[in-house]
Amino acid sequence: MKKITTFLACLFVGILFAQEKGSISGMITDKESNDSPLPFANVVLKGTTIGTATDFDGKYTIDNIPVGTYIVEFSFTGYETVTIPNVVVEAGKNVVIDTKLGATAAALEEVLIKVETSKEKEEALLLEQKNAVKIEQKIGAQELSRKGVSDATAAATKISGVAKQEGSNKVYVRGLGDRYNATTLNNLPLPSNDPANKNISLDLFPTDVIQNLSVSKAFSYSQTGDAAGANININSKVLQGKGGLTVGISSGFNSQTIGVGEFQTIDGANWIGFADHTTHQVTDLTVYPFDDNLATNKSGVTPLNLGASVNWGKKYDVGEEGSFSAFLVGSFSSGYTFRDGISINFNNDGTFGSNYPEAKEFKYASTKVAMGNFTYKINPNNKISYNALLVQSNDQKVQDYLGTKPDVADNENELARVVQQTQSQNLLAVNQLLSEHKLGESYDLNLGTSYNIVKNDEPNRKKNIFIINTADETTLLASGTPRNNSRYYHNLKEDDITAKVSLSRYLGNRIPDENKGKVTFDYTYRNTQRDFEAIYFDYNLSKPTAVDPNNLEATLNQEAIDNNVFRFTTGFGSGDNALDPFTYNGGKTIQSASIGLDYKISDRFFVNIGGKFEDIKMEVEWLTNLTNSNDENGGPLHIDNTYVLPSLNLKYNVSEKHILRLAASQTYTYPQFKEVAPFVYEGIDYLESGNPDLKPSDNYNIDLKWETYPKKDELISATIFGKQINEAINRIERISAADRNFTYANLGDATIAGVEVEIKKNLYTLEDDTSEKVQKVTFGANATYMYTNLKFKDAEELQEQGISVTEEESELEGAAPLLINSDISYRHIVDKKEFLATLVFSYQADKVYGIGSNFNNNTVQKSFANLDLILERKFNERLGIKLKATNLLDNKIEQVRDVPQELVMRSYNRGINFSLGMSYKF
Repeated sequence: MKKITTFLACLFVGILFAQEKGSISGMITDKESNDSPLPFANVVLKGTTIGTATDFDGKYTIDNIPVGTYIVEFSFTGYETVTIPNVVVEAGKNVVIDTKLGATAAALEEVLIKVETSKEKEEALLLEQKNAVKIEQKIGAQELSRKGVSDATAAATKISGVAKQEGSNKVYVRGLGDRYNATTLNNLPLPSNDPANKNISLDLFPTDVIQNLSVSKAFSYSQTGDAAGANININSKVLQGKGGLTVGISSGFNSQTIGVGEFQTIDGANWIGFADHTTHQVTDLTVYPFDDNLATNKSGVTPLNLGASVNWGKKYDVGEEGSFSAFLVGSFSSGYTFRDGISINFNNDGTFGSNYPEAKEFKYASTKVAMGNFTYKINPNNKISYNALLVQSNDQKVQDYLGTKPDVADNENELARVVQQTQSQNLLAVNQLLSEHKLGESYDLNLGTSYNIVKNDEPNRKKNIFIINTADETTLLASGTPRNNSRYYHNLKEDDITAKVSLSRYLGNRIPDENKGKVTFDYTYRNTQRDFEAIYFDYNLSKPTAVDPNNLEATLNQEAIDNNVFRFTTGFGSGDNALDPFTYNGGKTIQSASIGLDYKISDRFFVNIGGKFEDIKMEVEWLTNLTNSNDENGGPLHIDNTYVLPSLNLKYNVSEKHILRLAASQTYTYPQFKEVAPFVYEGIDYLESGNPDLKPSDNYNIDLKWETYPKKDELISATIFGKQINEAINRIERISAADRNFTYANLGDATIAGVEVEIKKNLYTLEDDTSEKVQKVTFGANATYMYTNLKFKDAEELQEQGISVTEEESELEGAAPLLINSDISYRHIVDKKEFLATLVFSYQADKVYGIGSNFNNNTVQKSFANLDLILERKFNERLGIKLKATNLLDNKIEQVRDVPQELVMRSYNRGINFSLGMSYKF
């Protein structure tokens, strides 16, 4: 009885104690963003250590508050602080306080900075992803810095289902490569900088200019219809914080490159990254006009990588409600790489084509970037911004291959040495004018226009083939085929104009809780014009000629022309039209109109449904020594199609933290200019040409995704996706006696199905607001498993295009069936001093590199993994250093073919990269 009495007494005391406490809860909204929920705002009981922060939806709860009267303080960086006095907390009761925070005049600059800066933070981007109806994944500047990412290509590959093709700048999304994707900057389209590609090289965009990068793998009516893999959008940086000046410098090296005794570079190119001549100086084939050496330069300088960046921002108040801000970025980066491997072309019977057991590649690349963002906020309802971006890049590559080559050197005691020097120079100028207008209580009008210029030059590419007699150690220049020893120039210029209008009508007013959604009408006009010309200057030798490979000008000079040792010829020979270039010219006009409905069926169920009408007209004409589109039997190629493209996105909030999404759409894929122009491009050991018989593909896409957000900075998701591509376009290899020969064709229908999973989780968190101390260990990972199948057309139909496939079906080119990305980070902050350590891992499984034909099996790129380590230390708000070590595993990169057993065709290591950088904010 005594024990029961004691228990009841304790229970009574516990209940009495519990009743001595109450709670406060409510919601904070943002007056600067149409009263949308304000996450991460602070709520404290003034004079105590009791407080909390709002969640994703702006909601907060403070439990276990001792009864009494308090002053409740609501604050958010850059916003006015709101205090509510005389809040009475009663035992066992909850006090509900909803409030709105907005900017004071004095804090207006900081408010805008805070809102814009949040677009870079992981937590804010997760909040956007959670609230959006459409399926989209974003990675911001904060996460890019943590993972040691240097450019937009590397940024995209951190997102599930995205992989980079090794040895190129192409990005594959869910197994679909360049032609199936689209790239935009601030949601306006970008032209390609490379005549071989549809999309611009993402590695041209350093992270200095990236606010965040988004990948939309589910199509919606507001995006281009020419995409089956994804639309990749780069949002450029805007003013952050209070502005000021920040400078950074870095240097590093590649473990494999640093050990090269003599690094080969191109004569006629400099380390800053500008070619001496982007166009040729030839006016007469009997005159030797070249002032640079055919042989490479061999430098003993240590090949160190360099980087420098500077950014500056400032904001000015204009009138009572307006402001003007400017943000400028400039950067320079350069890097050396060296590869020492093999390059072998196996025929289907197991014999060799070209066979280079020694394949050395020396590469130097530099990029200069200048960007400006200028924003004029007229008042809270009207804003105009101008974005200017100038990117100049230069890649210099020397390929020095030694082995045997059919019809040149495949006899006993003979070796072929092929040296090709390629310089690619790109200039991209982007001009964007955007404006946002709120008309009355229910209309939004957004306008955008862009004018972009691309110049791509391959100036003075040099190729020489030597015959080395191993018995007497003599060296001859090969003859027979004029192209064995040549110079090549090409110049591409593209003008791209876009205009876009978007008008939205809210079903109610703009306040989220006071409308049922909105109706949006979009109209887009885009016109692209490309002019391309190329010319070869061939050293046509009458016979193999003895030379000093390090001093070719001693043999190939004006005297040699006069004495008929060699003569210059071009693709058109040596006649009256010899100096006419090979050309192709293309024009494409796209007009699209779309209408979409965003509708809130209930508090949990949202729908985004729409349709896009898109009309595309493309015309390509060409002139080479083999074909002319203006012949009587030909004429310019016209492809003219009209599409009606539906899209559906559904979102159901199962609970506050769990979301289910469904997306379905139809899109298309147009062939690109170079894919249809029968212009032959010659690499060191391959040929490539277009196919005028190409036609567009039709694509059907479906996604089902589940998401859960355990905490404001945590995510777990899983996606099931499927795609059907009719008349799929693929690059395919044709049979060749020596070098590999590629073209493009509609090979058949493709099916893609897969699963993506993603997790972002805090493994350990310790936060002490009183000492501003934070310790956190975070883990992130995503994995994609895919099934791809390309069912080839009837053999007779393909043979009409000169193609004979080896099998009846194949996996898709570039589609790795398994992709894994993961990272683990440790962050330690004390009194504004910060230490960050991140380990990043990625893996790609075996995948098809090239689809075989004419009894040649597929070329397969073998699996490989990457491991990177990033260490960062911020000594205070101004000074910081960063150490990066990437590709720590240094896996061998291999391409193989079964002929009939597995034989290695390409093999090399990339080396480990080390860099150390420092930044200082004035």
